[in-house]
Amino acid sequence: MKKKTETLHGKSEAELERDLAICEEDLRKLRFDQSFNKLKNVKALGEKKKERARIMTLLRQKQVV
Repeated sequence: MKKKTETLHGKSEAELERDLAICEEDLRKLRFDQSFNKLKNVKALGEKKKERARIMTLLRQKQVV
């Protein structure tokens, strides 16, 4: 998990916003699949939520500083 945050720290705000949009689209697809019982990996939903939270936290830190 440490590697995930290290790679995110090196990105600019624009890159983080692009990653956030991609993450939210993936999260929407996972929720859609879950509602129709097509989701095979249930952990993927939680992992994607955590990734989204990491990105949002870093974006907020860059805006404050």
